[in-house]
Amino acid sequence: MVDGDGMGRAFPELQMVLPTLSGIAATPMSIADEKGNVGVLTTVDNRSAEALARSLTITMGCAAIISNYAMTGAQAREALVAGTLSLCARIGHRLARVRAAHGDPVTAVADELGGRVVHRGKVVDVARRTLTGFARGTAVVAGDGGDLVLEFQNEHLVARRDGTVLVSTPDLIIVLDTDSGEPVTTEALRFGHRVTVVAAPSDERWHSPGGIALVGPRYFGYETDSVRFDGSVR
Repeated sequence: MVDGDGMGRAFPELQMVLPTLSGIAATPMSIADEKGNVGVLTTVDNRSAEALARSLTITMGCAAIISNYAMTGAQAREALVAGTLSLCARIGHRLARVRAAHGDPVTAVADELGGRVVHRGKVVDVARRTLTGFARGTAVVAGDGGDLVLEFQNEHLVARRDGTVLVSTPDLIIVLDTDSGEPVTTEALRFGHRVTVVAAPSDERWHSPGGIALVGPRYFGYETDSVRFDGSVR
């Protein structure tokens, strides 16, 4: 097992991994569904791998499993985000301690991630639709500071309040249940949820010119520059 992963967060498309920035090919890639359909793709670039695999996944009923980004150990050391499995374990252990002591689990998560609390409140509106294999939409969280609007495409990508972007991709926008500190995914957001939104830094390589071109807000169609978790613009 490798203590690391290709993003250090979640992104919705296959090419949106740090190995792409390191020149590692997504293919050969295998893809299979539960009915026994199997395929192997070899593509000219990683974005083409995403497009073809997405089309196949939709045809397979929007459920498929893949294996891709074969690499050497040396490539893994260079291209992956190290220590993310250990980070998950630390967060879990800390949450267990904080809950046992009746403390604030959300603040504990933000501290463990080196992030900050952006907003607390109740989900008052969710608009979600599935388009070309993605869950796209917006959610509104009403709180003491006003309404925070979350814009997502499978993952939260932009957080705005009063029209001002507070944080955007590639940094992390994390929605947690206020009482438990458990994550609330875009699929699970529902009216009435009491949530806290946390902003946290992504791996610094995502803020390189190549990283911003690959996963910045403009790639997803948002007319804004990238806003870091601390409010600075890049």
